[in-house]
Amino acid sequence: MTSAPHPDTAPVEPAPPNVFTLCAGAPAFVAALRAELPACRTSLLAQFMTFEGDASGDEFADFLIDRARASVDVRLLLDHYSDVIANDIMPVRVHRRGELHDERSRTRALLTRLGANGIEIKRTAPPGRLWRHFAYRNHKKMVVLDDRVAFVGGINISDHNYAWHDFMVKIAGPLAADVARDFRSTWAGSTVAFGEPSPNADFVLNQGPGRPSISNELMRMIEGARHSIVIESPSLLGDAIERALLDAARRGVRVTLVVPARHNRWIFRVWVRKTIARLSHPNIEIHGYLGSDGMTHAKLTIVDERTVSFGSFNLFDLEGLTQKDLNVFTRDRAIVRGLGELVAGDIAASCPVPRPRTTFGRFSYVLLRSVVARRTRRLLRNPAWRSEYC
Repeated sequence: MTSAPHPDTAPVEPAPPNVFTLCAGAPAFVAALRAELPACRTSLLAQFMTFEGDASGDEFADFLIDRARASVDVRLLLDHYSDVIANDIMPVRVHRRGELHDERSRTRALLTRLGANGIEIKRTAPPGRLWRHFAYRNHKKMVVLDDRVAFVGGINISDHNYAWHDFMVKIAGPLAADVARDFRSTWAGSTVAFGEPSPNADFVLNQGPGRPSISNELMRMIEGARHSIVIESPSLLGDAIERALLDAARRGVRVTLVVPARHNRWIFRVWVRKTIARLSHPNIEIHGYLGSDGMTHAKLTIVDERTVSFGSFNLFDLEGLTQKDLNVFTRDRAIVRGLGELVAGDIAASCPVPRPRTTFGRFSYVLLRSVVARRTRRLLRNPAWRSEYC
């Protein structure tokens, strides 16, 4: 008679693999989410930085209301960003204040409709009096269905975000539960950090002020690159990332960067000229994306055609000091290949970025970063602020 294995020596069943599906563009994301909704039976968790009362917001609200009417636990986490900036209109643009006011009013009405239909809504990172905390945003974008399927990437719910070039990745498998865990910890009032990543498995990292987990892991990827680095980012800027990319190029790594041909913020267009000048090296190619009015909002890093990271983090040093973000890291061949093909298409829709004639203006970024860094260190000593914004 064969005895049963002792519990301590019984073989451990390997976790099922994660299946990644690229949803390139807002229409692909919406279609993939719509297809998954009928199978969502217990919980629907959604989090965005921007959520506006336009056609995109109305459509997404209908998705949530439909599941709430089916007795699904529907929760929506929203940053306060749209209370200040809506339809990509800065409050200082006086000639568009009427348009900004109307967009805010429509958004408030949409949130009221969601609440009246049983959707629980929580807001994150209040801007504070005179917007003194507005730099400290919760920048994550995710949807999780029944802890079994997650969508992670850079797409926000608004017409102007939908018009930009961007993507989400659908993840079916155990990683979806990790994304849900991040959501629920934020919902409970304090985002819980993930543990040390496993080099041989898919993993999720989150970060916030004073805890640059994603930044550090991306730097490790770049510093460990042997052959190639491919980055697409709307806002690649900062001394550390620029030095790391230059060091990689000097040791023979091919570096390919895709950035907006025309960033939506004029001040960033001033700051980034210094980045472009610094990264002038034979092993570095910089491509300016010309589609969607010159604005790519896609965020991805591929190293040696074998490891990829994607999510909400922009590789922007200032945002790394102030924002909460979430990224996925994987060596899954299908999604590495799919995102590589996405970048190749974006390069085909780009033009080489010329070396700027002047780099004047970067001093304002250096000054701002110094002020924000000192203020963040001070705020981190305040337990009440830390629990709200970290």
